[in-house]
Amino acid sequence: MLHHIDVHVRDLAGASKLFDALSAQVGYRKRSDEPDFVGYETRDGGRPRVGFIADPEHRAGSMQLAFAVESRERVDAAAAAARAAGARAVDGPMLNPEYGDDYYAVFFEDADGNRYEIVADTPTV
Repeated sequence: MLHHIDVHVRDLAGASKLFDALSAQVGYRKRSDEPDFVGYETRDGGRPRVGFIADPEHRAGSMQLAFAVESRERVDAAAAAARAAGARAVDGPMLNPEYGDDYYAVFFEDADGNRYEIVADTPTV
């Protein structure tokens, strides 16, 4: 089981603003807010936790952080929240048949170029 993920960012305030906007859609809440670290936990206080660490030398790599949600409506809401919070390079939401028949997702980047995805891949009725 995944315990936690730490994402290094140059712009901690921007990363916090983006994840604050997304947290309700992906089932998280803010756990800590310090000068060099902002942490989130699942709504029930569980794991995996997600943290953002201020790192002035950070350069985005090929990492992508993906969150599963229960419906396409949640993906749509997350896409709107990401756009409103200033996410870059938003692609979707849309079906991605190359990943599966019911793979509906939005892809975007934070201000530092870290990549994120919100996906619902359960069959629709």
